[in-house]
Amino acid sequence: MRPLLSRRARLAAVTAVFAASALGLSAGPAAAAPSSPTSEIPRYYLALGDSLAAGYQSTPDGGHVVGRGYAQDIARTLGERAAAKKRAFDFTDLGCPGETTGTMAGGGCPYPHPYPDSQLAAAVRFLREHRTDRVLVTLDIGANDVDRCAAGGSIDLPCAVNGVAQVGRGLSTVLAQLREAAGPRTRIIGMNLYDPFLAAWMTGEQGRTTAALSVPLAAALNATIGAVDAAYGVPTADVAGAFATYSALPTVPLGGQQVPLNVARILQWTNMARGDIHANDTGYQVIADTFLARL
Repeated sequence: MRPLLSRRARLAAVTAVFAASALGLSAGPAAAAPSSPTSEIPRYYLALGDSLAAGYQSTPDGGHVVGRGYAQDIARTLGERAAAKKRAFDFTDLGCPGETTGTMAGGGCPYPHPYPDSQLAAAVRFLREHRTDRVLVTLDIGANDVDRCAAGGSIDLPCAVNGVAQVGRGLSTVLAQLREAAGPRTRIIGMNLYDPFLAAWMTGEQGRTTAALSVPLAAALNATIGAVDAAYGVPTADVAGAFATYSALPTVPLGGQQVPLNVARILQWTNMARGDIHANDTGYQVIADTFLARL
């Protein structure tokens, strides 16, 4: 077994490599068409992405539910606004738990889904069908490309660098096709990601090291998502900021001790207390509000 580096040295190395990776992946098409923001209520809302978009949550009895997440929260708010103005509104959720950027484009999401090919192909069909309508599209993707890199209580650096690069390439493919299919009244909004592995902080010294090392991974992933979104004229809902992902200070009381703010947010707004990376009802509402603030 190779000798372990000090915590500070490992954090510095990871930060440097992830930063270099993110910078190397930030290039996109030079002449991407910008979004056309509108204050009008959309006629259609299309949710795309992975388990977060699908509204996946574990339950205390060991089961799970789907369809109780941020997309449903957004749809409820937009539906109420539409009803108040006596306008029609429809919501379609194509999110598939387990989806990566690769399976989103190529098919093969491991969870049952309603389309015969890929989520991206289904989304393209939807956008072409509603090309003249006001459409809102929300997109979250990329977490499953890198989550495996923090399994077992440690960070696999080569896996993480490759995963971030994969997100850069895959997200570019997804947005290019969505942009081509979208009409002039379609608004696409992406999102960056919170860091569920901050919860490891509560498990002792080794866990605190893992939590610290997970932050530059999240930062590199989110920098890549933001850069690719921007290249395609897509605003990014700052979910990482809403969850205080990069803010260890101030410390706040939780479970009888003082913990970093970002750790507290993860434990309060996700189900990581029982090992589930997905948001709980409170966390999903925070994500929904972050999207809604971009409208």
